[in-house]
Amino acid sequence: MLPLKQVLRSALLASVALIYAEATSGQISPPTVQFPSGTTNPAPPPVPSATPAPPPVGAPKLPAAPAVTAPPKLQAPPTSPNFDPYADPTLPSQPFNPSAPPLGTSPPGTAQQPLFNEATFGQWPRFLQQLRFRQMYMNRGGQGGLGWTETAMSGTFLMPLSFMPENAPLLVTPGFNFNWLNGPNSQVAGPGAQAPPRLYAGYLDLGWSPQLTHGLSADVGFRAGIYSDFKSITWQSWRWQGRGFGVWQTNDKFQWRAGLIYLDRLTIKLLPAGGLVYTPGGPDGKMKFDILFPNPKFSYRLDSFRNADLRWYLAGEYGGGTWSQKFPNLGTIQPQPPANTTGRIEYNDIRLISGIEWAGYYGLKGFAESAYVFNRQLRYDPNYVLYDPSSTWMIRGGLTY
Repeated sequence: MLPLKQVLRSALLASVALIYAEATSGQISPPTVQFPSGTTNPAPPPVPSATPAPPPVGAPKLPAAPAVTAPPKLQAPPTSPNFDPYADPTLPSQPFNPSAPPLGTSPPGTAQQPLFNEATFGQWPRFLQQLRFRQMYMNRGGQGGLGWTETAMSGTFLMPLSFMPENAPLLVTPGFNFNWLNGPNSQVAGPGAQAPPRLYAGYLDLGWSPQLTHGLSADVGFRAGIYSDFKSITWQSWRWQGRGFGVWQTNDKFQWRAGLIYLDRLTIKLLPAGGLVYTPGGPDGKMKFDILFPNPKFSYRLDSFRNADLRWYLAGEYGGGTWSQKFPNLGTIQPQPPANTTGRIEYNDIRLISGIEWAGYYGLKGFAESAYVFNRQLRYDPNYVLYDPSSTWMIRGGLTY
């Protein structure tokens, strides 16, 4: 019989060997916890509330956390069909308003009027107001006819003189015209029907339009220039022209004008001028009637797109001018003047015009027109020879900035 001590040692070693074998074989499972009957699972640890507990008495106060606000909603883009998301942001954001006058125009009753169909005023407070270019071609109309090509350039400058009102500065407009003549043929039209191949005109125009009272203004101007073939310049080469109008703006639809125009031509020196400017729809109206003598005009707004206002017009015009020249030998004219006699030549006609014109926000304006030219006449001084060229047609266009 084995002693008790050896038996216990053998049992202990056998238990250790058995536990080691089970552990290495993976059959030992973790112990489970058995709760007594009538009890539940322990509650989870408490979650700290969003509102922090007040600090203990005597503890230093910490600065409050900044309030968090929701970001503002993005503004939706305009729903207008004219909105352009790729447009230049420095340009006006509003589309063109047909009822708004183009930039550079004057308020009713205060607009400066041209001396001879030339705009001479803009509202922009700058020294150089406008630059203008105009090109005209008139068909000769046969061997005995007279063709005419004219290139005209001018610019208007603002002179804010101290003794003049701020709303009525002096406007100075220098200009120069080139004229190329084609005909007439003296063998067809007669020995007295002769004209120089080139004529020129250089002038200086002064314009002033003060606002006298509410609705009543004046429009006055004076022009001095040399009109000649530049082969001989004498006192006859000078022409002095002018205008004087009273303008009464009763409302947005009616403007009355009355005055005189001094032309300084051989046949006509002075003309009464004026009439009514009627806009049936006011500033927003499409039609405009310039019932004025000697240059009436009717215009109709066709369309307005982006920054341009497009109009069609029908107008009448009294055209022509007077120049000095050196006459060649006039052949059978009796008494025969000496060769290279200095005299004057005058051309007159009446024009029925149809065309289109446009004006934009940024000062650029333009027109293109065609005309039927009739009642044409050439007059020579000192011999008073008359020649009537045949009726013809004309085209003309120009730009103003």
